[in-house]
Amino acid sequence: MELREPENHEDGDPEEDTATALQRLVELTATRVTPVRNLRVLYRLIRELGSGSYGRVLLARPRQGGPAVALKLLRRDSVLRTTFLREFCVGRCVSSHPGLLQTLAGPLQTPRHFAFTQEYAPYGDLSGMLKERGLPELLVKRVMAQLAGALDFLHGRGLVHADVKPDNVLVFDPVCSRVALGDLGLTRPEGSPTSAPPGPLPSAPPELCLLLPPDSLPLRPAMDSWGLGVLLFCIATACFPWDVALAPDPEFEAFAGWMTTRPQPPQPPPPWDQFAPPALALLQGLLDLDPDTRSPPLVVLDFLGDDWGLERNREGPGGLGGMSSEDGEEEEERGASLEEWTDEEEEDDKDGKRLGTDGGAP
Repeated sequence: MELREPENHEDGDPEEDTATALQRLVELTATRVTPVRNLRVLYRLIRELGSGSYGRVLLARPRQGGPAVALKLLRRDSVLRTTFLREFCVGRCVSSHPGLLQTLAGPLQTPRHFAFTQEYAPYGDLSGMLKERGLPELLVKRVMAQLAGALDFLHGRGLVHADVKPDNVLVFDPVCSRVALGDLGLTRPEGSPTSAPPGPLPSAPPELCLLLPPDSLPLRPAMDSWGLGVLLFCIATACFPWDVALAPDPEFEAFAGWMTTRPQPPQPPPPWDQFAPPALALLQGLLDLDPDTRSPPLVVLDFLGDDWGLERNREGPGGLGGMSSEDGEEEEERGASLEEWTDEEEEDDKDGKRLGTDGGAP
């Protein structure tokens, strides 16, 4: 099923919009979730790739053979069944684009978790490549071009990612020949209501940061443009430009003051003065304070042939996060703790404990 933006046809019947199509797909997929008592039946668990309040991501190898995969587990006591199904369905619908992490078929549920698999990125995420300095200019441009294409693909299908940041960009090789935007947990159809982030988030745009509960704004592609602009600053400098895009954050106030002063001062405030004029123009477009005039992601392509002024990064990144696929296999024998963890889940099931809830969903 293809997700797309609403259009009005000449006969007056609107084409099914993204939100409606996604809801139908979620309802259809809900009947196809496979229950399993223990994940060890299907996968050999190798090591943990990441964790958070949502659950965990494990490196796993299918028992029936095939390449290693990233197995994402969402806790049933903290994630609604519909939320899990929506993330899975969105991932499947956009997996054809190389700049978006591929979601593989076969949603699962265990006594404690919802689960699905995605392709494994052996070099971790972008944040792991930014230990000491920004990326070389060539790598910065490669990353930006791929992410711009991925976001344009999402937006063309009526979706907004809503969580563009280095942690959510997965790396497949040490020179960023391929990166992919992952974590579609916050991805929603354009126009969906969204509120302010629960805490200070450097990548959130100012229009969201200004919201107070219970106010909300409709999701717009311009929010992803802002996230892409912040990400550009991050991978070029190895730090965020501010803690939150809101006064009285001093770094944001200095940037906003420069952006709004007319005539604009020719020299931007530090640290923005380290960028060459073309890169600065790109950043100004993506980080326009007015979402109505903010540049779309594909504007990145207009600047790829220019000098961005990142010569200081030419020695390369401060260290690659993650590891090669070969290194990952060497970790396989140390997966006992993961096996024990799944044993605990199985024992809970045998004991008849209530292992979680899916918000009352069947």
